[in-house]
Amino acid sequence: MKTRFYERTAYQLSDQPVPGCFVWLDEQFDRHFATYEEAFSHPCAIMAESLCARMADVEMYAFLIEDARKRHTVDPKAEEKAALLTRSFWVGYLGAGRALLDVGAAILAGLYNLALPVAAISFGSGDFWHQLVTVAPNVHRRYHPLRLFLAEFLRWCNESAHRIPPILVVEAQFGRYAPRDDRLRFFNDPDFTLAEMHRATIHAHWVDPLALHVRWKPQFLLLCEKLTVDLSKALEQPK
Repeated sequence: MKTRFYERTAYQLSDQPVPGCFVWLDEQFDRHFATYEEAFSHPCAIMAESLCARMADVEMYAFLIEDARKRHTVDPKAEEKAALLTRSFWVGYLGAGRALLDVGAAILAGLYNLALPVAAISFGSGDFWHQLVTVAPNVHRRYHPLRLFLAEFLRWCNESAHRIPPILVVEAQFGRYAPRDDRLRFFNDPDFTLAEMHRATIHAHWVDPLALHVRWKPQFLLLCEKLTVDLSKALEQPK
């Protein structure tokens, strides 16, 4: 029976299509599970819904950032509102992405019995990768090409305080009536901390957060595709 786990996520509330890897995984569940009780007590079904839910959250925050730019186009304070909402939703986006990566690491740790404390079950942990290559070298080989993306995203999470400039900083750089696009951008690779941000120059590297999402979304989906394959294989293993 199908569990339709993707219908218990934010995909149910949006027009975004459910990624094909999740639909495919539920087809595997349909072949494997005979009853609701069997499906809903299986670790793979629980892991699948958690993974899908976090991917849905990532897409939801990306939509909210884009929608904030459209919604306030005729508002007298449109640019200010869009700038405020973009910052708040980007913090949510980073949190959702971080949660997605944490779920991914937890799935691999659970499926392959990695002997790690909870704090080390993270793609940002060297101990995690060491355990994975030791216990399941072929699995490690499949995920290793994603490490550059994982490192970049986690760096953004860890450095968000130094990358998301207060509007005051933007106005100091570009003027009280800074162009809309300048208000919506963040520091791409800052050479300073939050405490030093007042010395940021106009030549700093800026980036539109939606451009980052466009670059990262295929990598998030590739991670999900790989994980759904592992979950499918684990169905035949004893719980």
